[in-house]
Amino acid sequence: MKWFVSRVWTLFVFAGFSFLCIQNRDDLFYSGKEGNQKIFEAYALKNSACGTNKLPGTLVLGRAKIDELQLCFRAIELIDCATWNTEGYLPDSCKAINTSFR
Repeated sequence: MKWFVSRVWTLFVFAGFSFLCIQNRDDLFYSGKEGNQKIFEAYALKNSACGTNKLPGTLVLGRAKIDELQLCFRAIELIDCATWNTEGYLPDSCKAINTSFR
């Protein structure tokens, strides 16, 4: 019985420490306002580099995953100006931002 109590106690202590290590889920998301601001900043930088005045093809309606937005920004950075200036062009990673509403 003493062995069982010891094991149960160890399990509870381990579970307690594991719970403290869980990341706050809000740290994984931008608010809609933050996300849209960052999208407009990325577009402004690319427009400045390519001499265009293109508006964002997508807006964040709610919370957006930071990782998804960073993929979009990276895709915008890597696009050459000829492709960027194509009418209606939007990187695929930017299209996928608002496909899941959480």
